[in-house]
Amino acid sequence: MTVEISLLLSGISVAFAIFFGISSKSRNDKKDTEQSAEDRAATHTLLMTKLENIGEDVKEIRRDNRETRSEVQNLRDRVVAVEQSLKSYHKRLDGAKTDQ
Repeated sequence: MTVEISLLLSGISVAFAIFFGISSKSRNDKKDTEQSAEDRAATHTLLMTKLENIGEDVKEIRRDNRETRSEVQNLRDRVVAVEQSLKSYHKRLDGAKTDQ
């Protein structure tokens, strides 16, 4: 009888060990899945932030490029005006030389 009780207790112990092993494994898998999802969310958030910063930098570069183009155009216009003024001055100077 004692052998049968000890076998019964051993069987119950093995059953509980298997049950608790399976439940702890499923709990660990669930925690791992949650941790993985949190890690992915953090990584995606970081990437989105960096992409937004890059986008803002590109917009700023475009604005600077437009301003530079505008400044270059203004300088071109001024150079054209100076060249025309210089031509007019040379004509007057040449005319003054021939009159003497």
